[in-house]
Amino acid sequence: MKKLYFIVPIVLLGIFIFFYFNARNGIQEAERIRVEKQRIEKEERDRKEVEARKKAWDIANEEANRQIAAFNARKAHEAEQAQQTEAAAAERNIAVRERDTLSKQVLNLKENLSNIQEQKAKIEEQLKIQKTQVDYLKAAAKEVVQTRSSFQTALDKLQAAEDAFVRAQQAATAAAAAQRKAN
Repeated sequence: MKKLYFIVPIVLLGIFIFFYFNARNGIQEAERIRVEKQRIEKEERDRKEVEARKKAWDIANEEANRQIAAFNARKAHEAEQAQQTEAAAAERNIAVRERDTLSKQVLNLKENLSNIQEQKAKIEEQLKIQKTQVDYLKAAAKEVVQTRSSFQTALDKLQAAEDAFVRAQQAATAAAAAQRKAN
């Protein structure tokens, strides 16, 4: 019986070792399969993540290129508008200068016209006086004829000045119309 006490535990230990190694191999195989499955899943997740990152990068790159193109188009449009504004301002400045010049000319011509009209009135008075003198002074006919020709020259100058004044008024009207059109 003493041998039985010794053999039974050894046999049981052998059975236990057999089942233990079987279970351990099964557990190790299951663990290896589980680790392999996790590795495959991780690789798949990593691959999908790389694809998602690449796709997101492509989308972001397209968006950045679109924004750059929009920015460049906006800058070009702003530059064109600035150039048009600058050209319009230059044209307006030219028109203002022309208007100022023409208005000064108009003022000068008006002053000249008033002076000439005063001179014309004086000359007309002198003509009247001379005409009455012609009636009374037939002897001085040559002098009256000479005076009359000089007065006629003055009248021609007055007429030329009036024509210049009319042209200046027309130029001022044209400048005002051009300014209104520019604004």
